[in-house]
Amino acid sequence: MMGEGADIFVFIFILTLTISVFIGCAVMMVRLLPKAVEKPLWMKAVFWGIYAVLSVLVPNIWRNDMLTMAVLTAVYLPAGWFLYHRSRMGLLYQLIYMAVMYMAEVIAIFLGVRLELAFGLEYMTRYCLVNMLEMLFQIGVMAVIKEILKRRYISDRKSLKIRGMVLVPLFSIGLIFLYIIGSEVFFARYGYEWLILYCILILVINLYCLYFWYDVAANRELKHKLGMMRQQNELTHQYYGEMERNYNESRKIIHDIRNHISALEQLGKLEQTQEYISDVNDMLNSLSLKFYSENRMLNIVLNDKFRNLSPGQLECNLGGICLDFLSDMDITTIFANLLDNALEEGESAADFWVKLRGEQIQDFTVIRIWNHCNTGYTPGHSGKAGHEGLGLENAKQAIKKYSGELKVEYEDAVFSVTVIFPGQE
Repeated sequence: MMGEGADIFVFIFILTLTISVFIGCAVMMVRLLPKAVEKPLWMKAVFWGIYAVLSVLVPNIWRNDMLTMAVLTAVYLPAGWFLYHRSRMGLLYQLIYMAVMYMAEVIAIFLGVRLELAFGLEYMTRYCLVNMLEMLFQIGVMAVIKEILKRRYISDRKSLKIRGMVLVPLFSIGLIFLYIIGSEVFFARYGYEWLILYCILILVINLYCLYFWYDVAANRELKHKLGMMRQQNELTHQYYGEMERNYNESRKIIHDIRNHISALEQLGKLEQTQEYISDVNDMLNSLSLKFYSENRMLNIVLNDKFRNLSPGQLECNLGGICLDFLSDMDITTIFANLLDNALEEGESAADFWVKLRGEQIQDFTVIRIWNHCNTGYTPGHSGKAGHEGLGLENAKQAIKKYSGELKVEYEDAVFSVTVIFPGQE
């Protein structure tokens, strides 16, 4: 009787310890994910209590590993969503966690069976050994997952598709289950070592996928960002190309009108007529482009960006530099984005000013844009709400094509950008 009582005590103790480790790892997993909601502590405690009961009852009632995994996963995933993270990637991480925990459990069970056959262990000894191995493997796997999430966590991104990622843990569980139920003859002939090795390989593959997906997500995010940059550059270049065509047409019309005005001046004798002609000439002069640069496209861009600035707000000196080595697309991309970035402050500041200067220093072409800025500067972010801060990044990509450098500085309420191009052969 004392022996049976001791066995019952050991059984209950080991079971309690195993459930505690299992629930503790599950809690740690969801706590590693970025918290998006704050639920009462009692609500979380009630759920984890129910989850602990299910983890004991379900496998003992149905005695079906796949059904147990399905029930526990179906409860665990929604709980993580509603109580902790509200993240698609969080759900994926939870699913992977359940898959690798199942694999760790399978490895522990069959390793225990193999040791039982090798050393003739008693039932209670095997029970304790299997549960200790389960706890050991679960803690080890949880430590690996924690380290991966700490260094290579993937946040939710619009450009990231997770449907293909979900298939990896689902197929892994299915393959292990089919391998178990369909290989009894194989186990009897060759032993359990191959199943243990198979499960270990599947476990390693899932953990590697968890590690590798960070690079996949970063690559897709980069492609998405480059696509947005390319689209923005094309739209900007198209806009200035259309502006150039309209300007060329307006030049022809203005030239004809000037000829008519010249004829009217010869015919007009009245003072009122002369005043009217003078007003029309002033209006036509305002429609013509100001000369900022010898580069045709750059001159169009600068006229467009500076049209709303008063003479006291603007200082532009680009004499002596040649930018003919830049394509029209890249000139548009570089100067339109840099000037947009500089002029954002001018939309609401009465004391705003901007300066643009270019000079040739030996073989280097140096262009500097600096402006008054009270709002500060945060790298990678636009000062306008809803913008993704792609202006400077677009300009950087275009400048790099010519082995150039872009330097950004902010000091004493002055934001400055310096572009340096080496000599072009």
